[in-house]
Amino acid sequence: MEIDSDAVVSEELVEEEESQSDGEQPESDGEDAAAAAVAAAKEEEEEESQGDGEDHESGAGEEFVDAEGALGGAGISEEGSSKPLSPAPSSPHVRVGGTVVEDVIVVDADALECGVCCLPLKPPIFQCERGHVVCSACCDKLKATGKCHVCGVATRGYSRCHAMEHLVASIRIPCPNAAHGCVARPAYHRQDAHNRVCPHAPCRCPGVSCGFIGSTTSLLDHITTVHRWPCTTKVRAGKAFSVRLHDGFNFLCADQTAGDDNQGTISSIPLLYLLNVMQERLGRAISVLRVHPHATSTSSIDNCDDDLPASLTSQCELIFSHYDGSINGALCCRYYQSSEFQVACTDLSNGVPNPDLCFQFIVPNSVLGDDKEGIQV
Repeated sequence: MEIDSDAVVSEELVEEEESQSDGEQPESDGEDAAAAAVAAAKEEEEEESQGDGEDHESGAGEEFVDAEGALGGAGISEEGSSKPLSPAPSSPHVRVGGTVVEDVIVVDADALECGVCCLPLKPPIFQCERGHVVCSACCDKLKATGKCHVCGVATRGYSRCHAMEHLVASIRIPCPNAAHGCVARPAYHRQDAHNRVCPHAPCRCPGVSCGFIGSTTSLLDHITTVHRWPCTTKVRAGKAFSVRLHDGFNFLCADQTAGDDNQGTISSIPLLYLLNVMQERLGRAISVLRVHPHATSTSSIDNCDDDLPASLTSQCELIFSHYDGSINGALCCRYYQSSEFQVACTDLSNGVPNPDLCFQFIVPNSVLGDDKEGIQV
């Protein structure tokens, strides 16, 4: 804390002058004394009024600063323009124009849903003459009845409710995968659509005693740095390549090229595969699984159900060949095995699926030779 020394000295001088003037006041008659008292009282009132004015101005300035700070904390600039701050990933908010209203609680979620199909309202939205709103699909169905589903009043047709359309478009909620890096805030009626394709949806680690959950990119980094499982990268989907597999978990990250004909852009999509090598009595069994966060843990394993979207279906071809040209009495001089099969898809939410439910590529021990630690496919 700083103290202004000049102000202290001036105050002491004023006090000394007042004390001297009080002590040296000459004697006078009653009228002179009364007049002097009145003049002194007026001077004191003027000084007090000036002091109060200065204090009032300083107080107003402090109040202005406090109000400005409060507005600044809410995202309002000095010019009055709205500048929304970045809200916490878990706090819902409503966007009104350019302003973000945080900590919004929807007491009745039915107000944002169609009263007929109970699905979230999305544009275009229609209303009857009394203001009861329905979605576009249900509006077409109710036209045949000629009356509102709520009030039962006969209607001459439904009209667009632009106010409700603006409202549902302004209500945005954080993605449930915000903890895994997703910063998207889809509209309330687009939440399910976003969740089905969110690239930050989590996958589980296939380790038995490991509880790691993260996005596909985080999982790939986890399995290579923490568990140090073999992982092959920099390969292209749809192209033949050779890889050496070891007993246990082997991971493969293949890049799939995807292009946008409308914009003329080409992007690369990483595809993560788990190749599990297990020792059997007669050889080694290789099963292939695609790890994807949006794969269900049941329907994708049962014979690779056709209900899966095209983006989750893939095929794999494994080829194993062995040639021994020596004359040392090898049991097998030439061996060739090839299989093309549908790859099961899983999010590993229930661990690694039972290999018996997936296709298994079995290589006999008789053709593995002396190399028992790995298989070259």
